[in-house]
Amino acid sequence: MGIIIKQAVRSTVFSYTGAALGFLTVWFMNRLWLTPEQNGLLNVIISISLISSSLSNLGMAGVVLRMFPHFRNPETRHGGFLFYPLAFTAIGSLLFLALYWLFNDDYIARNAGQSPLLADNLYYLIPLTFFLGVFNVLDAFTRALFLSTAGVLIKEVALRLVILVAAAAYHWNLIAFDQFVLIYFGSFSAMAFAMIAVLIANKEWHWRRPRTSLTPEMKKEMRDVALFSVITGLSGMMISSIDKVIVNDKLGLAAAGIFSVATYFGSMIQIPARSIIRITTSVIAESWKSNDLDNIRNIYRQSSLNQLIIGLILLLALWVNIDSVLALMPSEYAVAKYVILFMGIGYLVDLATGANGAIIGTSIYYRYDTLFMVLLVVFTFLTNLMLIPRYGLVGSGIASCLTYVLFNVLRLVFIRIKFNMQPYSIAFIKVLVIGAIAYGVAFLIPLTGMHYLDILLRGTIICILYGVLIVRFEVSPEVSVLATKALKGLKSGRS
Repeated sequence: MGIIIKQAVRSTVFSYTGAALGFLTVWFMNRLWLTPEQNGLLNVIISISLISSSLSNLGMAGVVLRMFPHFRNPETRHGGFLFYPLAFTAIGSLLFLALYWLFNDDYIARNAGQSPLLADNLYYLIPLTFFLGVFNVLDAFTRALFLSTAGVLIKEVALRLVILVAAAAYHWNLIAFDQFVLIYFGSFSAMAFAMIAVLIANKEWHWRRPRTSLTPEMKKEMRDVALFSVITGLSGMMISSIDKVIVNDKLGLAAAGIFSVATYFGSMIQIPARSIIRITTSVIAESWKSNDLDNIRNIYRQSSLNQLIIGLILLLALWVNIDSVLALMPSEYAVAKYVILFMGIGYLVDLATGANGAIIGTSIYYRYDTLFMVLLVVFTFLTNLMLIPRYGLVGSGIASCLTYVLFNVLRLVFIRIKFNMQPYSIAFIKVLVIGAIAYGVAFLIPLTGMHYLDILLRGTIICILYGVLIVRFEVSPEVSVLATKALKGLKSGRS
């Protein structure tokens, strides 16, 4: 677990640096500098490209994470393993290009009336699909090499910094909106080149075709894993992106822009999970290879508890200040309040179930996780179609919450039945009780009417009280160790 904690801490630092940049972007770019239609354009194009890029790499990201432990050997350049996922990603991108030309005119015609801005910029899907597909493969490869922080630094920090600077340039009339859009989507594409630079710097950029061919058994396993990874990856992208597409279709591009901002606030609590899962997946894959069930069980328990601890305080700190936060935004964003709540609850459930996806996805039962994902895509699609017309944007938030709850319950039950593992203990009840106490105290603090001051006061009190109680009652050994090290560092810095 040591390597997980070490890299997770680094990734979390980068992630929260990115979150700070992302918050500035949302606060200024999305809130003030761009119209809801312009926000909708950026988010819908990226949402579609995440789905298309997941398809274009033909499941190779999943192949890397599951099968690389069998190839790991620096002396042989890992058997030329990297060539295969890159080659198949190029093939998949060509297939997408053909589909794009077939259906492009119909999609543009459908959106020309309600979302003309989207129709005019749809062509950006072509480079985004290819370069995001390459980035996904290389990101998985660096994670398999235990270089998980590289992707976080590029995607969470560098990307957001470029976007924020470009947005500021647009706001100050230094560039036109079309130029800003080019920089925005171009920066997403450039992540692939940044990842190549990381691999070159670490002497791991081995892209040439290997001299020896794969064995028939290895080819078969790679095909099977790739097939199910395509379905799983596409399903995951659709679950996280289909709501924005349906909101755009049913309510328009402006509503999609508001929904995207609300989703960003809710997704803030997912940051620790992304940091932990990035490295956890590779470690669990190695543990399955050596049949180290105790290590997997330990990771499952610790990831569930520690993610809940961090995620809960983030959700509570946001919700106790939600009225003050929304009061600082344009009036049309007021509808986002309960979207944020339901999205946040769904994300918190996802956090509290730990590394369940990594455990199933890297085991011999990975096909079942694919089945769960497909069922959830159907569930997500149907609940959004039913709830959005009735409840508007809040309906999509409810649909997302229900999706996360059902999905993680399925995974939780499956792992309990197949592996006799479950992550919960009395410590989880302690976390919830401490969270309720901290929230109650912060909520009782009267509002001053000065929104920034209210956010600062309530946010500071709830975080300090929550953190002190978590450490005082030794809810998590890992959190206690990190807190002790932090205090020692502060004391040594003063002396």
